[in-house]
Amino acid sequence: MPNTITQLVKIPDNFRPKLDGLAVNARRAVSEMLANRDKSSSKYYPDIPCVLAKSLITKYQRNRRCHSVKHLTLPICGDKGKQIKLVDGGFRISAVFGKAVIQAEWWYPVLGFVRQVELFQRSGDWFATVSYNTVGCEPIQPESCVGVDRNSVGNIAVMADPTTGYVEHLGFNPARTKEVWRGRKSNLQKAGKNRLLFKIKNKQSRRTKLENHIVSKRIVDYAVSHCRAIAIEALKEVNAKGSKIRKFSEKSQWSFSQLEIFIRYKAALHGVPIISIPPEYTSQECSRCGHIQKPDGKKYRCGVCGHIDHRDANAGFNIAKRGNDILSGGKAQDSASLHRGLLVASSLGHDYAKA
Repeated sequence: MPNTITQLVKIPDNFRPKLDGLAVNARRAVSEMLANRDKSSSKYYPDIPCVLAKSLITKYQRNRRCHSVKHLTLPICGDKGKQIKLVDGGFRISAVFGKAVIQAEWWYPVLGFVRQVELFQRSGDWFATVSYNTVGCEPIQPESCVGVDRNSVGNIAVMADPTTGYVEHLGFNPARTKEVWRGRKSNLQKAGKNRLLFKIKNKQSRRTKLENHIVSKRIVDYAVSHCRAIAIEALKEVNAKGSKIRKFSEKSQWSFSQLEIFIRYKAALHGVPIISIPPEYTSQECSRCGHIQKPDGKKYRCGVCGHIDHRDANAGFNIAKRGNDILSGGKAQDSASLHRGLLVASSLGHDYAKA
């Protein structure tokens, strides 16, 4: 099945004069779009190409929460190859650059056509994020599951493999770093130094993304080398009102959803299946006997069998075991209410078997 890839491409300097002029007209058009949202047709903005006007209307004008744009992005819809054409050595956008070719080396083979291009300027240089489809690897036939416990306290995640007993604590403990960032942002906000505040937020975002890329790559590499499926908790309700761990996740402020997205798309490219597991009692259930007991901080000690383990490692083993129930056709497939899990295809966004 096809997977979607987004790749960064630097635009050559000879395209800069054209893009600078286009950005001025586009910014003027966006200001008019936001001032008068009834003008939702490209005919009202003759100074910019029609394909760009339609994309700007979708991106900015129809977003009711958008009232101003500081960093303008110029989106171009590929229109199934009609607006963005693939050529040898790159691609061209006829409506903007005519027959001029933007050079690009594709990370993966392009399947069909380019879906979308977004042009933006950073520090005087122009870049493009190019989204296209590529063919993922054939799905592997996993022998068992590896469990991934994403933490609200401590390391970013813990990976546990019950087949071999292997445990790995992944990433750093972001608590102290987040505390420093919160303090600096609070001081800058009180002082009204919005420019420095924006730079700190960008730095925090880049650090979060880097760590999540490192952790997700390690998890997928392990799954590929050991022929494992990846079992993760479904944490969609982690910040919902009434959630038991909401206060911890808000204090951590770590992007659990971004980590899951990175795991999923990397797994899709290597044909690794993902199993989504409900998070109830994964940290309280004994991974050996199944007894439910609350841990003492990061230490877990079972009151029935006496098993002692790190709380996050114990949770990782439980997540993996529930995933193994899915793979082996055990109890999980008897549950019509999906209390034990949902098997998700390695391709992004496609569920291919329900427990």
